[in-house]
Amino acid sequence: MSIIANAHDDIKTLYDYWREIAPAGRLPGRQHFDPIAFPQLLPNIWLIDVHRDPFRFWRRLVGTRIEEFAGRSLVNGWVADGADEKCRSNVHEILTDVVVTGQPSWRRGKSTIRHEKEYAELERIYLPLAADGVTIDMILAMTLFNKLPMPEAGTHCIARDQAGFAA
Repeated sequence: MSIIANAHDDIKTLYDYWREIAPAGRLPGRQHFDPIAFPQLLPNIWLIDVHRDPFRFWRRLVGTRIEEFAGRSLVNGWVADGADEKCRSNVHEILTDVVVTGQPSWRRGKSTIRHEKEYAELERIYLPLAADGVTIDMILAMTLFNKLPMPEAGTHCIARDQAGFAA
């Protein structure tokens, strides 16, 4: 499985691009990522810096659609700041897992932060980036906002091939 079959086409596009830019046997880094490759996706893209000891996640860049959903500027702040403790803990756990395992994470479901919004659900993917090809120092993310529910909502990790990279 390369990615969840019923993921949104934009999620698949970003995931496929992430796989294509990866050097053989290594993770791609920010230096490989060219936002000009898909300008139509940029409003839904965000870049997250990884801080260690302890793990913390800093929002370096946040697309305009994500900020519209949030109702405020999200650039230059810790991921999930302002959310309740349960949500912060869940997001932290998922991002930490992406860093520790080097595996992408995909989810589709209800918003855990803005319940009052009219969107039926969100869909997001977290993709690890490593400047040296090994040590994850950034996460490339995309969040989409769906007015109508999509089938088979849930959280999934992407399958790995024998070399340890997304199959």
